[in-house]
Amino acid sequence: MLNTNIVSIDELRSNLADIISRVTYANDKVMVKKYNREAAVLISVDEYEKLLDPTKRLNETEWKEKFRRLDEIRARIPKMDSDELDKIIDEEVAAVRAGKKKVLGE
Repeated sequence: MLNTNIVSIDELRSNLADIISRVTYANDKVMVKKYNREAAVLISVDEYEKLLDPTKRLNETEWKEKFRRLDEIRARIPKMDSDELDKIIDEEVAAVRAGKKKVLGE
């Protein structure tokens, strides 16, 4: 993780108030290690909410732009019958499993 402070669980116990303040007010991220292994990450409530709700990661203009681009990509994808698509996918999977290189649609 970028810009992540790493603390041991003992450090966390000793400096809990300070670490929580850094996470809350300085927007730090803190990796907690237990027995020298990564055990947990402390993040701000704002960061947590962004993880839960993708609409909070982007402003309205950015959100609309992302969906506009997705709609453009979707429009370029040919419409197919789902049974035909399932058949193509099964053939491609079988070809990969058999070690054959095949180009989609051949």
